[in-house]
Amino acid sequence: MKIVTNRKINFKRIYYFVSIALLLIVLLIIGVKVYFDFFADVDKPVETREKLDSLELYGYTLDDEDTELYKSYFNELKKVLNENDIDNEKYASLLVQLFVVDVYTLNNKLTSTDIGGLEFIHTDMVENFKINLGDTMYNTIESNLYGDRTQSLPVVSEVTINSVEEYNYNYNDQEYDGYLVSASWKYESDLGYENSASFVLIDDNNKLNIVEKLVGE
Repeated sequence: MKIVTNRKINFKRIYYFVSIALLLIVLLIIGVKVYFDFFADVDKPVETREKLDSLELYGYTLDDEDTELYKSYFNELKKVLNENDIDNEKYASLLVQLFVVDVYTLNNKLTSTDIGGLEFIHTDMVENFKINLGDTMYNTIESNLYGDRTQSLPVVSEVTINSVEEYNYNYNDQEYDGYLVSASWKYESDLGYENSASFVLIDDNNKLNIVEKLVGE
């Protein structure tokens, strides 16, 4: 017995289904792109700091998140360090001013681990310094990774250098020349934060580093 099949391929139907599938894929791609371009931004963290300037020989940097006061002190320090004969007392004063602004201005910090002043600390002391501030003054900083923080945080508005004295400091059984710098500072709003201290700086290979803070000096 001969079996005869009468099945015809319906090319129109295949073309129809393929066209629908391609259209759905295109719509899906467009939908994903629209989501990430317009809606996913809500969940994106704010951008990190952008470097504006630096003193590479010393490791000091100026970022876009730094305050106008910090930028002013940084530019003054840049002039001092570019002189052929550096005024070390002026250098020490400006270093302390930059340190105070960077450490005690908290409203431009993204998180509690965004510790200020690290580039002015002796490298051997950076980790302990980070731990100490992270457990104390910086511990209460709320995250601002998404730009939605409403917490009131201090902003240093002025740093006054009260005195600069030559100072000998023993560190790791070695005597260093340095300076004792007394400073006081003000905030845009008084939120009860520390406002005075003296800082010991040592001269290590022509770079000044803060090695100790003396409260109430």
